[in-house]
Amino acid sequence: MKINEAINQSYKVLSPISKTAKLDVEVLLAYILNKKNRLDLYLNQEQELNPKELDKFLNLINERHQLKPISKIINQKSFWNFDLDLSYNVLIPRPETEVLIDLVTKKISQNKKMKFLDIGCGSGCISLALLDYFYFSSGVAIDVSKEAILNTRLNLKKFNLKERLKLLRQDVFKFHSTNKFDLIISNPPYLKLSDYINLDKSIKQYEPKEALIGDSKDGTLFYKKIIVNLKNNLKLGGFFAFEIGDNQMIKIEKILNINGFRIEEKFKLINNQTRCLLAKKIKNYTLQ
Repeated sequence: MKINEAINQSYKVLSPISKTAKLDVEVLLAYILNKKNRLDLYLNQEQELNPKELDKFLNLINERHQLKPISKIINQKSFWNFDLDLSYNVLIPRPETEVLIDLVTKKISQNKKMKFLDIGCGSGCISLALLDYFYFSSGVAIDVSKEAILNTRLNLKKFNLKERLKLLRQDVFKFHSTNKFDLIISNPPYLKLSDYINLDKSIKQYEPKEALIGDSKDGTLFYKKIIVNLKNNLKLGGFFAFEIGDNQMIKIEKILNINGFRIEEKFKLINNQTRCLLAKKIKNYTLQ
């Protein structure tokens, strides 16, 4: 079978179940054939797939037909300036997380010798992006998941950044530090249980449940704990940066204000829901 035939036939298989069927097919075929990019497929449309390549490709198409995310099939995800290795047991980095990094880069000078804390590092995507942009930065990253720590360590090694980040397997609810940070950043679990129940199968089946569910009530438990327990680890003038869930902005802003913070920047989705926020520490005390 030729490349163009493989693309056309697989597109027909995936189009009923995926809105990105054409992209899915191209990514999977480029992966199998070790092409540098998808354009190479169209520059070599008449190339024949050998039986081994075809068999592998059809197996991956079948996995995608079962709604398995592309990044979980190829164990990679593009994020910021990196092609991250991605293990089975970590959350897939989303575009909104890159927006969160953008909010930070607009407020903190690139030349600042910044120290950050990344809570719930997962694949390491946030830490790597910060280390990449802020040349003189260093940080601490924590996660309760052993798989996440191993995945972050793998990516740090891959991109020669391991000397600038301290990795700790820690539960954020038990985490204590004497360090003072310029930035504490997190994309914590923020769904309430009822939200999780209604998620697509592709998320529930292939992404870690513990990285998604915040609590059974309103999903804000992690924000309350992080803000209250770690506010004293932020320097005056430092920042909290969070991704948040739908209908959580008012509650989280109230917690921040009470604890001496002011919202500086926020990013809203097309449905007017705030997904990312940046809050500055303006006081060293908590209002009663």
